[in-house]
Amino acid sequence: MAQDYFDKLAEASVKDAIQQLAAAGQRPTVRSVPPEAGRLLHKKGRGRLTESDSHKRVEKAIGRLKERKAIKAPIGPTSEWALIGDEPPPAGDAS
Repeated sequence: MAQDYFDKLAEASVKDAIQQLAAAGQRPTVRSVPPEAGRLLHKKGRGRLTESDSHKRVEKAIGRLKERKAIKAPIGPTSEWALIGDEPPPAGDAS
């Protein structure tokens, strides 16, 4: 099954949401990543997607990314999500 432009954009939005939440000091979880990724996809779609369609595509993108093991996305409400292959940020600055 070939992915269309918006499906690829949805996957990028999920990855961006995880990175942005972590960079902002927030925990990327099942409660924070999907809404943030949906908002990002709706914004990146420049009005060509409804909010409902954005959220549906994000949910499918999360499933595909988990299947390909591109993200770690535990179901637990407080379990942190992460990009696989990303190194965690250093705990303290060595300088």
